[in-house]
Amino acid sequence: MKNLIEIADQLNMLLNTDSLDIPLLNKLALELSQTSSPHIKLLDFEKYNEENLAKLTAEKFARLKEQDFEALANARDQEKECLKYTKFQKYFKLKNSFFYPEEDKLFYFYLGTEKNDKEIKSILFGDKLPNR
Repeated sequence: MKNLIEIADQLNMLLNTDSLDIPLLNKLALELSQTSSPHIKLLDFEKYNEENLAKLTAEKFARLKEQDFEALANARDQEKECLKYTKFQKYFKLKNSFFYPEEDKLFYFYLGTEKNDKEIKSILFGDKLPNR
């Protein structure tokens, strides 16, 4: 069984291969699930970006104007989460997606910039792929 660093290295390699090796990706996902305490965290910078932040801020003010305080609280919470991600991305100057192992966790910094990002995200996190 591979350790987390070896799994991360292979996943990073798969991000930009010409032809995504699905059997290898499935094997790595299985190995990841069989580690002693598998924790994989998706940091979705494609979802939480400046454009989405602007939309959430506008939604927050619209809900305030309507006095829909439950929706306002929800929009405010989403805005805070989005702001956290955008500040993180700017601070660390993240430009490309990558996997990063840390102790017993594997972080996937997902920006949607790599050739096989969407497929890898879909397989590891069960997202639906857009039609191609």
